[in-house]
Amino acid sequence: MAAAQQALAAQALAAAQQMQALAAAQQALAAQQALAAPQMQALAAPKRRIPPQLIKRLFNAPAFLYNKENLLVHSIEAFTLAGKALNDKNNKTRENIIGAIINQKVPKLYYCFGSWRLMKEAVFTYIARVYEQPYITVKCIHKAGRGKTHDFHFVFTKPDGTQETLMIELKFNAATISDAPQFVSPMKPSQYLSASYEEYYYATYLPRLAAEAGLPLPSLADYLKQIHATRPECMKAYQDLYYQGCAGSSKYTGQPTAVNFYELAKQLSNESISTFIEKTDLQQELLSAYLRESQKEKRYMLYKTNAFHLQHHCVEDYTIESVTKNPKKFRYECSTKSGKKMSILLRWKNGNGIAFPAFQIS
Repeated sequence: MAAAQQALAAQALAAAQQMQALAAAQQALAAQQALAAPQMQALAAPKRRIPPQLIKRLFNAPAFLYNKENLLVHSIEAFTLAGKALNDKNNKTRENIIGAIINQKVPKLYYCFGSWRLMKEAVFTYIARVYEQPYITVKCIHKAGRGKTHDFHFVFTKPDGTQETLMIELKFNAATISDAPQFVSPMKPSQYLSASYEEYYYATYLPRLAAEAGLPLPSLADYLKQIHATRPECMKAYQDLYYQGCAGSSKYTGQPTAVNFYELAKQLSNESISTFIEKTDLQQELLSAYLRESQKEKRYMLYKTNAFHLQHHCVEDYTIESVTKNPKKFRYECSTKSGKKMSILLRWKNGNGIAFPAFQIS
Protein backbone atom coordinates (compact mmCIF):
# COMPACT_ATOMS: atom_id res chain seq x y z
CA MET A 1 0.00 0.00 0.00
CA ALA A 2 2.76 2.37 0.97
CA ALA A 3 4.67 1.50 -2.21
CA ALA A 4 1.64 2.26 -4.36
CA GLN A 5 1.19 5.65 -2.68
CA GLN A 6 4.86 6.51 -3.27
CA ALA A 7 4.59 5.62 -6.99
CA LEU A 8 1.47 7.78 -7.32
CA ALA A 9 3.22 10.70 -5.64
CA ALA A 10 6.21 10.35 -8.02
CA GLN A 11 3.90 10.43 -11.03
CA ALA A 12 2.17 13.54 -9.71
CA LEU A 13 5.53 15.25 -9.19
CA ALA A 14 6.67 14.40 -12.74
CA ALA A 15 3.40 15.72 -14.16
CA ALA A 16 3.82 18.97 -12.23
CA GLN A 17 7.37 19.41 -13.57
CA GLN A 18 6.16 18.87 -17.16
CA MET A 19 3.48 21.51 -16.66
CA GLN A 20 6.09 23.95 -15.38
CA ALA A 21 8.34 23.26 -18.39
CA LEU A 22 5.42 23.74 -20.79
CA ALA A 23 4.52 27.04 -19.13
CA ALA A 24 8.14 28.23 -19.43
CA ALA A 25 8.22 27.29 -23.14
CA GLN A 26 4.98 29.16 -23.75
CA GLN A 27 6.41 32.24 -22.04
CA ALA A 28 9.58 32.07 -24.18
CA LEU A 29 7.51 31.73 -27.35
CA ALA A 30 5.39 34.70 -26.36
CA ALA A 31 8.53 36.76 -25.75
CA GLN A 32 9.94 35.85 -29.18
CA GLN A 33 6.65 36.74 -30.84
CA ALA A 34 6.67 40.10 -29.07
CA LEU A 35 10.18 40.84 -30.35
CA ALA A 36 9.32 39.76 -33.87
CA ALA A 37 6.04 41.64 -34.02
CA PRO A 38 7.47 45.01 -35.24
CA GLN A 39 9.45 43.25 -38.00
CA MET A 40 6.40 41.26 -39.10
CA GLN A 41 4.31 44.41 -39.13
CA ALA A 42 6.96 46.16 -41.26
CA LEU A 43 6.96 43.28 -43.74
CA ALA A 44 3.20 43.15 -43.86
CA ALA A 45 2.83 46.92 -44.23
CA PRO A 46 2.63 48.28 -47.80
CA LYS A 47 5.95 49.67 -49.10
CA ARG A 48 6.32 53.40 -49.03
CA ARG A 49 5.62 54.86 -52.43
CA ILE A 50 7.62 57.69 -53.93
CA PRO A 51 5.26 60.62 -54.46
CA PRO A 52 4.38 61.06 -58.15
CA GLN A 53 5.44 64.70 -57.94
CA LEU A 54 8.98 63.65 -56.94
CA ILE A 55 9.16 61.05 -59.73
CA LYS A 56 8.08 63.65 -62.26
CA ARG A 57 10.61 66.13 -60.85
CA LEU A 58 13.44 63.60 -61.09
CA PHE A 59 12.76 62.54 -64.67
CA ASN A 60 12.25 66.12 -65.74
CA ALA A 61 15.37 67.39 -64.01
CA PRO A 62 16.61 70.38 -66.00
CA ALA A 63 19.74 70.17 -68.12
CA PHE A 64 22.82 71.97 -66.86
CA LEU A 65 25.49 73.62 -69.00
CA TYR A 66 29.05 72.48 -68.46
CA ASN A 67 32.04 73.06 -70.75
CA LYS A 68 29.72 74.19 -73.58
CA GLU A 69 27.61 71.00 -73.39
CA ASN A 70 24.07 70.63 -72.06
CA LEU A 71 24.11 67.61 -69.77
CA LEU A 72 20.91 65.74 -68.90
CA VAL A 73 20.07 62.94 -66.49
CA HIS A 74 20.33 60.40 -69.31
CA SER A 75 23.75 61.75 -70.37
CA ILE A 76 25.21 59.24 -67.91
CA GLU A 77 24.38 56.59 -70.52
CA ALA A 78 27.54 57.71 -72.34
CA PHE A 79 29.33 55.33 -69.95
CA THR A 80 27.56 52.36 -71.55
CA LEU A 81 28.82 50.80 -74.77
CA ALA A 82 27.62 52.44 -77.97
CA GLY A 83 28.25 52.28 -81.70
CA LYS A 84 31.41 53.71 -83.25
CA ALA A 85 29.44 56.57 -84.82
CA LEU A 86 28.66 57.95 -81.35
CA ASN A 87 32.15 57.44 -79.95
CA ASP A 88 33.51 60.98 -80.38
CA LYS A 89 30.35 62.55 -78.94
CA ASN A 90 30.26 60.12 -76.03
CA ASN A 91 33.95 60.70 -75.31
CA LYS A 92 33.29 64.40 -74.84
CA THR A 93 30.22 63.70 -72.69
CA ARG A 94 32.15 61.27 -70.48
CA GLU A 95 34.92 63.82 -69.98
CA ASN A 96 32.40 66.54 -69.15
CA ILE A 97 30.54 64.37 -66.63
CA ILE A 98 33.80 63.60 -64.81
CA GLY A 99 34.79 67.28 -64.83
CA ALA A 100 31.36 68.40 -63.63
CA ILE A 101 31.45 65.91 -60.75
CA ILE A 102 34.92 66.97 -59.60
CA ASN A 103 34.18 70.69 -60.00
CA GLN A 104 30.87 70.33 -58.11
CA LYS A 105 28.73 71.53 -61.02
CA VAL A 106 26.23 68.64 -61.00
CA PRO A 107 22.82 69.58 -59.51
CA LYS A 108 22.17 67.71 -56.25
CA LEU A 109 18.93 66.37 -57.70
CA TYR A 110 20.94 64.25 -60.17
CA TYR A 111 22.44 62.26 -57.32
CA CYS A 112 18.98 60.92 -56.50
CA PHE A 113 19.66 58.59 -59.41
CA GLY A 114 21.81 55.59 -58.52
CA SER A 115 23.81 55.80 -61.75
CA TRP A 116 24.95 59.38 -61.02
CA ARG A 117 25.59 58.63 -57.35
CA LEU A 118 27.70 55.55 -58.20
CA MET A 119 29.62 57.53 -60.82
CA LYS A 120 30.51 60.17 -58.24
CA GLU A 121 31.71 57.47 -55.85
CA ALA A 122 33.79 55.87 -58.62
CA VAL A 123 35.41 59.20 -59.58
CA PHE A 124 36.45 60.06 -56.03
CA THR A 125 37.62 56.50 -55.36
CA TYR A 126 39.98 56.93 -58.33
CA ILE A 127 41.12 60.32 -57.02
CA ALA A 128 41.95 58.74 -53.65
CA ARG A 129 44.16 56.24 -55.47
CA VAL A 130 45.86 58.62 -57.88
CA TYR A 131 46.67 61.17 -55.16
CA GLU A 132 47.28 59.67 -51.73
CA GLN A 133 48.51 62.85 -50.02
CA PRO A 134 46.32 65.20 -47.95
CA TYR A 135 44.60 67.93 -49.96
CA ILE A 136 42.00 70.63 -49.36
CA THR A 137 40.46 70.92 -52.82
CA VAL A 138 40.74 69.30 -56.24
CA LYS A 139 39.92 70.98 -59.55
CA CYS A 140 39.54 69.43 -62.99
CA ILE A 141 40.84 71.37 -66.03
CA HIS A 142 39.97 69.99 -69.46
CA LYS A 143 42.88 69.60 -71.87
CA ALA A 144 41.47 67.26 -74.53
CA GLY A 145 41.51 68.06 -78.23
CA ARG A 146 43.52 67.51 -81.40
CA GLY A 147 47.22 67.75 -80.62
CA LYS A 148 46.74 67.19 -76.88
CA THR A 149 48.35 64.15 -75.26
CA HIS A 150 46.01 63.91 -72.24
CA ASP A 151 42.45 64.78 -71.27
CA PHE A 152 42.63 66.47 -67.85
CA HIS A 153 44.74 68.30 -65.36
CA PHE A 154 43.73 67.38 -61.81
CA VAL A 155 44.93 70.31 -59.67
CA PHE A 156 45.25 69.53 -55.95
CA THR A 157 45.56 72.29 -53.34
CA LYS A 158 47.56 71.06 -50.35
CA PRO A 159 47.03 72.09 -46.70
CA ASP A 160 49.99 74.50 -46.95
CA GLY A 161 48.36 76.28 -49.92
CA THR A 162 50.70 74.94 -52.60
CA GLN A 163 49.31 73.11 -55.64
CA GLU A 164 50.24 69.96 -57.51
CA THR A 165 48.97 69.06 -60.98
CA LEU A 166 48.56 65.56 -62.39
CA MET A 167 48.09 64.78 -66.10
CA ILE A 168 45.22 62.34 -66.62
CA GLU A 169 44.24 60.39 -69.74
CA LEU A 170 40.74 58.84 -69.85
CA LYS A 171 40.20 55.51 -71.62
CA PHE A 172 36.77 53.90 -71.93
CA ASN A 173 35.94 50.18 -71.82
CA ALA A 174 39.46 49.23 -70.73
CA ALA A 175 40.80 48.02 -67.39
CA THR A 176 44.43 48.13 -68.57
CA ILE A 177 46.28 50.19 -71.18
CA SER A 178 46.76 47.09 -73.32
CA ASP A 179 42.95 46.77 -73.52
CA ALA A 180 42.64 50.20 -75.16
CA PRO A 181 42.64 50.46 -78.98
CA GLN A 182 45.34 53.13 -78.73
CA PHE A 183 47.22 55.08 -76.08
CA VAL A 184 48.42 57.88 -78.37
CA SER A 185 47.81 59.06 -81.94
CA PRO A 186 50.64 61.31 -83.21
CA MET A 187 49.71 63.82 -85.89
CA LYS A 188 51.79 64.29 -89.06
CA PRO A 189 53.18 60.75 -89.03
CA SER A 190 55.69 61.41 -91.83
CA GLN A 191 57.93 63.28 -89.41
CA TYR A 192 58.69 59.85 -87.88
CA LEU A 193 59.18 58.13 -91.26
CA SER A 194 62.02 58.08 -93.80
CA ALA A 195 59.71 59.56 -96.49
CA SER A 196 56.48 61.58 -96.70
CA TYR A 197 53.32 59.50 -96.93
CA GLU A 198 51.22 62.58 -97.68
CA GLU A 199 53.34 63.49 -100.72
CA TYR A 200 53.38 59.85 -101.87
CA TYR A 201 49.58 59.58 -101.71
CA TYR A 202 49.10 62.96 -103.42
CA ALA A 203 51.39 62.07 -106.34
CA THR A 204 50.39 58.42 -106.84
CA TYR A 205 46.81 57.87 -105.68
CA LEU A 206 44.87 61.14 -105.31
CA PRO A 207 44.79 61.75 -109.11
CA ARG A 208 43.04 58.37 -109.56
CA LEU A 209 40.45 59.31 -106.94
CA ALA A 210 39.93 62.73 -108.52
CA ALA A 211 39.42 61.18 -111.96
CA GLU A 212 36.78 58.79 -110.60
CA ALA A 213 34.47 61.68 -109.69
CA GLY A 214 35.74 64.37 -112.05
CA LEU A 215 36.97 66.49 -109.16
CA PRO A 216 39.75 69.09 -109.44
CA LEU A 217 43.09 68.19 -107.89
CA PRO A 218 44.10 70.65 -105.14
CA SER A 219 47.54 72.22 -105.29
CA LEU A 220 50.27 70.34 -103.43
CA ALA A 221 50.91 73.37 -101.20
CA ASP A 222 47.24 73.59 -100.11
CA TYR A 223 47.04 69.83 -99.69
CA LEU A 224 50.07 69.54 -97.41
CA LYS A 225 48.96 72.56 -95.41
CA GLN A 226 45.39 71.38 -94.81
CA ILE A 227 45.34 67.58 -94.96
CA HIS A 228 45.98 67.14 -91.22
CA ALA A 229 42.68 68.82 -90.32
CA THR A 230 39.46 66.89 -89.77
CA ARG A 231 37.75 68.81 -92.61
CA PRO A 232 40.38 70.19 -95.01
CA GLU A 233 38.85 72.87 -97.20
CA CYS A 234 40.75 71.71 -100.29
CA MET A 235 39.21 68.22 -99.85
CA LYS A 236 35.64 69.29 -99.04
CA ALA A 237 34.10 68.00 -102.28
CA TYR A 238 35.93 64.70 -101.85
CA GLN A 239 34.85 64.34 -98.22
CA ASP A 240 31.20 65.17 -98.95
CA LEU A 241 31.02 62.56 -101.71
CA TYR A 242 32.88 60.01 -99.56
CA TYR A 243 30.35 60.17 -96.71
CA GLN A 244 27.44 60.14 -99.16
CA GLY A 245 28.69 56.72 -100.21
CA CYS A 246 29.46 55.43 -96.69
CA ALA A 247 26.56 53.32 -95.39
CA GLY A 248 27.55 53.99 -91.78
CA SER A 249 27.39 57.77 -92.19
CA SER A 250 24.40 59.99 -91.41
CA LYS A 251 25.07 61.65 -94.81
CA TYR A 252 24.68 58.41 -96.76
CA THR A 253 22.56 58.75 -99.91
CA GLY A 254 23.10 55.38 -101.55
CA GLN A 255 23.72 56.95 -104.97
CA PRO A 256 25.90 54.64 -107.11
CA THR A 257 28.37 57.42 -107.94
CA ALA A 258 28.97 58.10 -104.25
CA VAL A 259 29.14 54.42 -103.30
CA ASN A 260 31.68 53.69 -106.05
CA PHE A 261 33.76 56.69 -104.97
CA TYR A 262 33.70 55.48 -101.35
CA GLU A 263 34.77 51.95 -102.31
CA LEU A 264 37.61 53.24 -104.51
CA ALA A 265 38.81 55.56 -101.73
CA LYS A 266 39.06 52.60 -99.33
CA GLN A 267 40.86 50.49 -101.94
CA LEU A 268 43.39 53.19 -102.78
CA SER A 269 43.96 53.98 -99.11
CA ASN A 270 44.79 50.35 -98.27
CA GLU A 271 46.97 49.93 -101.35
CA SER A 272 48.87 53.16 -100.72
CA ILE A 273 49.62 52.37 -97.08
CA SER A 274 50.78 48.83 -97.84
CA THR A 275 53.10 49.84 -100.67
CA PHE A 276 54.41 52.84 -98.70
CA ILE A 277 55.30 50.75 -95.64
CA GLU A 278 57.17 48.25 -97.84
CA LYS A 279 59.55 50.95 -99.05
CA THR A 280 59.69 53.24 -95.98
CA ASP A 281 61.42 52.89 -92.61
CA LEU A 282 60.24 54.00 -89.18
CA GLN A 283 62.49 56.57 -87.51
CA GLN A 284 62.39 54.75 -84.20
CA GLU A 285 64.64 57.10 -82.24
CA LEU A 286 62.54 60.15 -83.14
CA LEU A 287 59.29 58.36 -82.33
CA SER A 288 60.69 57.01 -79.06
CA ALA A 289 61.68 60.53 -78.00
CA TYR A 290 58.16 61.79 -78.80
CA LEU A 291 56.54 58.96 -76.84
CA ARG A 292 58.72 59.47 -73.78
CA GLU A 293 58.04 63.20 -73.75
CA SER A 294 54.28 62.98 -74.39
CA GLN A 295 53.64 60.13 -71.95
CA LYS A 296 55.91 61.01 -69.03
CA GLU A 297 54.13 61.51 -65.71
CA LYS A 298 50.77 60.72 -67.33
CA ARG A 299 48.27 58.71 -65.28
CA TYR A 300 45.61 56.66 -67.03
CA MET A 301 42.00 56.74 -65.85
CA LEU A 302 40.66 53.50 -67.30
CA TYR A 303 36.90 52.91 -67.06
CA LYS A 304 35.36 49.45 -67.18
CA THR A 305 32.65 47.55 -65.27
CA ASN A 306 31.49 50.58 -63.27
CA ALA A 307 34.93 51.44 -61.92
CA PHE A 308 37.97 53.56 -62.80
CA HIS A 309 41.34 51.80 -62.83
CA LEU A 310 44.73 53.50 -62.35
CA GLN A 311 47.75 52.64 -64.47
CA HIS A 312 50.84 54.29 -65.96
CA HIS A 313 53.81 53.24 -68.10
CA CYS A 314 57.50 53.33 -67.27
CA VAL A 315 60.00 55.10 -69.55
CA GLU A 316 61.34 51.84 -71.00
CA ASP A 317 57.85 51.03 -72.35
CA TYR A 318 58.31 53.90 -74.83
CA THR A 319 61.83 53.13 -76.04
CA ILE A 320 61.60 51.20 -79.33
CA GLU A 321 64.44 48.71 -79.85
CA SER A 322 63.35 46.75 -82.93
CA VAL A 323 60.89 47.24 -85.81
CA THR A 324 59.25 44.75 -88.17
CA LYS A 325 57.18 45.87 -91.15
CA ASN A 326 53.74 44.33 -91.62
CA PRO A 327 52.37 46.02 -94.77
CA LYS A 328 49.44 43.62 -95.12
CA LYS A 329 48.10 44.91 -91.81
CA PHE A 330 49.16 48.52 -92.50
CA ARG A 331 51.49 48.74 -89.53
CA TYR A 332 54.95 48.62 -88.03
CA GLU A 333 55.30 46.08 -85.21
CA CYS A 334 57.83 47.02 -82.55
CA SER A 335 59.46 45.66 -79.41
CA THR A 336 60.37 48.06 -76.61
CA LYS A 337 63.24 48.12 -74.13
CA SER A 338 60.94 46.75 -71.43
CA GLY A 339 60.09 43.76 -73.64
CA LYS A 340 56.57 44.92 -74.48
CA LYS A 341 55.04 44.82 -77.95
CA MET A 342 53.94 48.02 -79.68
CA SER A 343 51.77 48.28 -82.80
CA ILE A 344 52.05 51.41 -84.95
CA LEU A 345 49.16 51.56 -87.40
CA LEU A 346 49.19 54.08 -90.27
CA ARG A 347 45.64 55.16 -91.11
CA TRP A 348 43.31 57.99 -92.09
CA LYS A 349 41.17 59.31 -89.22
CA ASN A 350 38.48 61.21 -91.16
CA GLY A 351 37.84 59.26 -94.32
CA ASN A 352 40.15 56.81 -96.11
CA GLY A 353 42.41 58.79 -98.42
CA ILE A 354 40.41 61.93 -97.58
CA ALA A 355 41.61 63.62 -94.37
CA PHE A 356 43.89 63.42 -91.36
CA PRO A 357 46.57 60.71 -91.80
CA ALA A 358 47.95 59.69 -88.41
CA PHE A 359 49.52 56.90 -86.39
CA GLN A 360 47.39 54.82 -84.04
CA ILE A 361 49.74 53.38 -81.44
CA SER A 362 48.75 50.58 -79.09
